[in-house]
Amino acid sequence: MRAYLYVLAFAAGLVTLGTELAASRLLAPFFGTSIVIWTSVIGLFLAALSAGYWLGGKLADRSPRLFTVLRLVMIAAVLIGIAPDLARPVFGLAIKGMAAAKMGLLAGSFLSVMVLLGVPMILLGAVSPFAIRLATRQIEEAGRVSGRLYAISTLGSFLGAFLPVVFLIPSVGTRWTFVIFAILLLAVALAGFLICGKPKWGVLS
Repeated sequence: MRAYLYVLAFAAGLVTLGTELAASRLLAPFFGTSIVIWTSVIGLFLAALSAGYWLGGKLADRSPRLFTVLRLVMIAAVLIGIAPDLARPVFGLAIKGMAAAKMGLLAGSFLSVMVLLGVPMILLGAVSPFAIRLATRQIEEAGRVSGRLYAISTLGSFLGAFLPVVFLIPSVGTRWTFVIFAILLLAVALAGFLICGKPKWGVLS
């Protein structure tokens, strides 16, 4: 069971950073690619992950079941998969709102990314504390388990930093990059559902 949690943490880390880099391509036609845009993207993702860590820790203590975190992952996957289709209307409204409210580029782009990708990033942020809670069987091993899971998640993020830029976006484009990330999360979640069986069997000991 722990092996699966490592796979889940790796996939969440990969998709999180991969989505962050791909998001800049969605923003580019509307807001450009300046350092201001990158600041808003990075800031939003860090804020969302912070909220996700808090939420994941709280939910993990309340419902320490694999089934619970898998539902969060599936929701995140669906939202990531449809993000490119929602980008044009969301960003178009944001630009109009920026003009009406005399909002700066940083605030406008930040709010745009928050609306489009804030929720799925929060949900993916919840994966690591959930995985730590489920994988830890004894308090004496909490440090070792958490360190290993964060290391594996970060390795996933390392791959996610290169995969969209070097291969996916040049090969299949931005939209399909998001779709592939969504399919990857759905596949990993489906494997988890097969492992945990019915919801009542989802408690890990």
